[in-house]
Amino acid sequence: MEKHICDEKNGLSYTLCGDYYLPYLVLNEEEPTYGKYGMLRKQFLKEHRPIRYRNLLLSGKLTAHLNQIDQEVTEQVEVLMKQMAE
Repeated sequence: MEKHICDEKNGLSYTLCGDYYLPYLVLNEEEPTYGKYGMLRKQFLKEHRPIRYRNLLLSGKLTAHLNQIDQEVTEQVEVLMKQMAE
């Protein structure tokens, strides 16, 4: 048996461990910079959208998604605060 194989259908590489081929997965090491609203979004996804949460996590897009949400909501809050001050 080969030690390493690549599946052309899904593009994943596999390594032989004992009698089983295990996928070679690497986590994205992007630094989380999200704040309050990113954490709230993460909690919401975990509780109410678990499949979407797992898909984002496994695809390595969760941190980028949470950073983006936090940035957008923070900007919206700043605009609302300016409008209320006028």
